[in-house]
Amino acid sequence: MRVPLLVPALAVSLSLWGVAEARAFQKEGCGSGECAECHTLTRDEAAALLGGRVDNVLRVVPSPMKGLWQVDAEAGGRKVPVYIDYSKRYMMRGSPVRLDGADALPPAVNPPHVDVSGIPLSDALLVGDPSARTRLIVFSDPDCRFCARYHGEIRKVVSRDPRIAFHIKVFPHGNSPAAYRKALSIVCGKSVSLLEDSYAGKEIPPPTCKSAAVEDTMRLVHRLRIASTPATVLPDGRVVYGFQEADTLLRLVAERKR
Repeated sequence: MRVPLLVPALAVSLSLWGVAEARAFQKEGCGSGECAECHTLTRDEAAALLGGRVDNVLRVVPSPMKGLWQVDAEAGGRKVPVYIDYSKRYMMRGSPVRLDGADALPPAVNPPHVDVSGIPLSDALLVGDPSARTRLIVFSDPDCRFCARYHGEIRKVVSRDPRIAFHIKVFPHGNSPAAYRKALSIVCGKSVSLLEDSYAGKEIPPPTCKSAAVEDTMRLVHRLRIASTPATVLPDGRVVYGFQEADTLLRLVAERKR
């Protein structure tokens, strides 16, 4: 599968960087030590620096390359790694790859395969025929607007090919209390209509059970290293991130059958 590059608005050329600019990475006193000890970059700061170029900043961690922060963000429904230098004046796109070959390409470049049999579906919402032989698993956040758009494409796929069904694992990707309550209400009711109400911005009733299903899904997401929502696990274990049109989903399923 070809993974798209970052949103064009994110691309900032580093060709003008020189030795003088590289000195901006360090504060006085950093010396030869770990510069991350005296430089900070919070999620809010990263979001302000990136402005409207991304939809959400997921986390900020020190980059494998010294002098840079790795900012994991979402743009266009996809996880995009962005790098900001310690001077907070420059940004670069892409993912670093060690030239000595010690590291494999990171997940953002080399999407993982997962063991589909290890994903429990007892708490999943079903869209489509329960007897459909081709099953796609979707990890979805009830507050994710790209998930809402994607849900419409899921409905189109099912109407065009009733042999395909979608099992939706609901969880709060941002881990906010409000999204957690919505997710639990939807899972307790095992209700696709409640999920659709949430996508539409409607009020969701309080949870009617004390199920651990949402926490279990959150732990599963961490274990599978699911990076963003929506995330679709194809029948062969390939993970596809972000909004996909119905035609694309049907093509991906057809590719597996060849």
